[in-house]
Amino acid sequence: MGASISFDSKYRLILDVEVECISADEPSNNRGDGSNKKKDNRRHEDDASDASDASDASDASDASDTSDASDASDASDTSDDENKTYTVKITPEIAGYIRNYLRKNTFLDEFDLITEIDLEKYKHAPGSALVFNSDSVVYITNKQTIESVGEWEYIEPEPEPVTRSSSSSSKNKKHHRNRENNENDEYDNYHLSNNRSGNNYNTKDDNLPVSQIRDILTEKFQEYNKSREFVIHQGKNSFLVLLITSVRIEDV
Repeated sequence: MGASISFDSKYRLILDVEVECISADEPSNNRGDGSNKKKDNRRHEDDASDASDASDASDASDASDTSDASDASDASDTSDDENKTYTVKITPEIAGYIRNYLRKNTFLDEFDLITEIDLEKYKHAPGSALVFNSDSVVYITNKQTIESVGEWEYIEPEPEPVTRSSSSSSKNKKHHRNRENNENDEYDNYHLSNNRSGNNYNTKDDNLPVSQIRDILTEKFQEYNKSREFVIHQGKNSFLVLLITSVRIEDV
């Protein structure tokens, strides 16, 4: 694979995935009796045996109770000790959930947002972007990967207006009208303005390393992982979340 993105080639994005299950404890109405009993025991019983009985009810008490602070640490990757998070094996049933989820506009819209990269922070002009135009997004069961084939497109920034003095504006009107249908006019004006202002921005002709694009996409997907954004299935007391663990970019 080349060192930089080519705009005349097809690429395959390969996303390695995992599925997490986030399960909740019993509904809060079932926990209420234990919580009230705990409060009653603390109010009316002082001896050690009754205090022990009170601790038995702590498993079902409200997460905000300070005596349950140690219980909260047992729930990994979540601030709520009522939930438990763990990675699950991708069974044929779960693979079906993934395939169905990838067909939804909810995911496809987010996928388009993630694969659109604002290039301003990478020394390109404000408004320039790199966009991945995908032909398809599919889940490969035997590899446990999401794969998308498409092309990268460079979005040119909006041209900066060229300022003219009032004395020369009328003189230039006819010249401007003769040029307004030229399809390269905006591009030329942008570069003229860019050169005059001394802003040596990168352009489409400058290298965009594949490794840099991969790292940017990986970071963006990790942000979605933190928020558990991709919920592929929801049950009565649990739900399944799709996580993107790594990103690869290959020539097709």
